[in-house]
Amino acid sequence: MKRFSKTLSIALLAVLLAFSFVGCASTEKVEAAPEIVLPTSADAAAAPAPAPAPAATTPSAEPAPAAKEEAAPAVAAVVDDGIEYPLGIKPIVKNTQGDNEFDLFIVHTNDVHARVHAEEDGSIGYAKLSTMLKTARSITDNILVLDAGDVTHGTNFANFFNGETIGQLLIMCGYDAVAPGNHDFNYGIDNLKSLAKYAEDTSTLKVLSANITDKNGNLLFQPYQIYDFNGFKVAVFGLTTPDTKTKAHPKYTEGVDFMNPAVLEYAQAAIDLAHEYCDYVIVLGHLGVVDDGITGITSTFVLENLDGIDLFVDGHSHSELSGDNYVNGTLLVSAGEYMNNVGVVQIHVKDKKAQWADAFLIKASDVLDPANSELAKAYGITAVPDDPEVDAYIASVEQAMEDKLNVVVATIPTNLDGERQDVRTKKTNLSALVCAAMTEESGADFTITNGGGIRASLKKGDVTLGDINSVLPFTNILTVCEITGAEVYEALEHGYSLLPETNGAFSQTDLQVVYSKFSEPGNRIKRVLLNGELIDKDKTYLVATNDFMAAGGDGYTMFGRVTQEGRVLNEVFADYLAKHYPPQN
Repeated sequence: MKRFSKTLSIALLAVLLAFSFVGCASTEKVEAAPEIVLPTSADAAAAPAPAPAPAATTPSAEPAPAAKEEAAPAVAAVVDDGIEYPLGIKPIVKNTQGDNEFDLFIVHTNDVHARVHAEEDGSIGYAKLSTMLKTARSITDNILVLDAGDVTHGTNFANFFNGETIGQLLIMCGYDAVAPGNHDFNYGIDNLKSLAKYAEDTSTLKVLSANITDKNGNLLFQPYQIYDFNGFKVAVFGLTTPDTKTKAHPKYTEGVDFMNPAVLEYAQAAIDLAHEYCDYVIVLGHLGVVDDGITGITSTFVLENLDGIDLFVDGHSHSELSGDNYVNGTLLVSAGEYMNNVGVVQIHVKDKKAQWADAFLIKASDVLDPANSELAKAYGITAVPDDPEVDAYIASVEQAMEDKLNVVVATIPTNLDGERQDVRTKKTNLSALVCAAMTEESGADFTITNGGGIRASLKKGDVTLGDINSVLPFTNILTVCEITGAEVYEALEHGYSLLPETNGAFSQTDLQVVYSKFSEPGNRIKRVLLNGELIDKDKTYLVATNDFMAAGGDGYTMFGRVTQEGRVLNEVFADYLAKHYPPQN
């Protein structure tokens, strides 16, 4: 196997074309893939040509799981090699060509939050990712595709179908493993277990987590999986943040434990044991590098306290980590958020040992706009098209979404005011209901949210999901933070500071606020009451807000530690209206 330079490998793998394998006698695999527009050159001529793209299928009225033979593009097989692995796990053989020296590519994503389309919040999009992966697999089977969690929730595409649609896209793209993130619990533990079971029954996609147990200490998910590349065995362990108990609504994780003492006690022994069976150990963890929870368990904490992990693929903190980012001898990587990047780790293997590893990020701009990408232009890449099969599936889901958007979820007895000039200057009957929904869902003491997040009114009578999405069109997530009474006054002073001018940051709240419009900004809030009692400025409360404001958006820098992250606001509001104003027809 020819060893290519780091620069060449990174540049050409920037679109996962795997040109660094050109001329390798050991890589002869070719399968159907959408055509990527490439330059005419001697190197390109030497590469195996992608087969013609498959014809797009006609979208169906309802999204349906793709058949296994359509959904799993990678060649892999679960085998019994005669070795008894812990917990009865059987290896998945990815490549049997017998190469003694080769490059293995770990492709990874995290915190995509159901951004399905190209350019959706800067995403590469699953259709283009599928094209890149299919092209890479037409050159080699030495590819492992991983996701570090928070993937099945965050947009209507996922939420309307309890994450099933995202699971299907992961299967269609040929993902090998995913570690559940806290937001993957937003439909409840039983739903997540069902998604894992479906993936296991229909594909080789594994949902991995070694620290999720029931109250009796029984594992709820497969803890690890072994992958075999020419006899080079890779163990992948999954980990999920223990802060899920508070970062997701507690009702979604009832009966679930993330820090069973046995798991903690035997963590090092598990890594040591993995090395007895395998040549390389990866942890796929939704932990993050930022300590913003109550447990203090981050990826760096794990690496500082455990030895022998070769690669840690991280999620949760939306961090961009690549290059020579080592902690206690372990390469730590993460690809940011929303598929704004796709991470790649290139591992050079010789004699069943990893010789070296390079980590880098493929930026969305290099894929979405190659004409203005210096990297793409340097190698003549002019277009990365969508995979028509993935496009067709997405279209079928969106057709079903249209049907769901027309479903009546509530019948309201009066018009609800969401007019721009009103919600940005005063409390309205609609803003009052939005705040009530946020407080009820979260269990917080009260809500403070921004009037600018409410974008439409609702008319008396039947209300559809489409109507609610017009009111709350953003993918803001219900978030609970700590806040002192003094900071409540500070937040409201900020929200009321521009009155009588309209202001998207105007504070909508279910607190009772006494203010003077004649006073100077900064001295307008005279009294704030919670359930008729004055707010205690020295007391700490729990405030429900949205993730935008919790991060300082609209100038709200007063919110303290995040204690809980929940569902998107339109989902919360739809359920609230359905409960309190059920449909009459």
